[in-house]
Amino acid sequence: MLVVAGIALLAFVITLSVLATSAAGRARQAATQAAEESVRAKKQPLLTTEELALGAEDFILPPLDRPEAKLEYAPFRPRLTRWSADLAAKYWVEPRDIAAEIVESINDQNMQRLFQDVP
Repeated sequence: MLVVAGIALLAFVITLSVLATSAAGRARQAATQAAEESVRAKKQPLLTTEELALGAEDFILPPLDRPEAKLEYAPFRPRLTRWSADLAAKYWVEPRDIAAEIVESINDQNMQRLFQDVP
């Protein structure tokens, strides 16, 4: 009976030592992870707040390069002070025709949108 009690005591001590070792290993692993996270948290940022801050010189625009020669307006045809009826008829577009063309294009777009999903 004493032998059985001794074996039970020995098994209990071995179990406690294995549990204590595994608990210590887990604690070491947790401490290592915590140390790595603190190192990551303390990592220097790529830009400091001083580098990100704006100063007065940041709002000064560089000088513009001006063209050396001034551009001049050159009309396609000479300006007329008085138009003849034939010349006016050549370039005149009725406002009603302009409005009809705009309404036609809007209707075409609406029809395309309406029938775009129809096979």
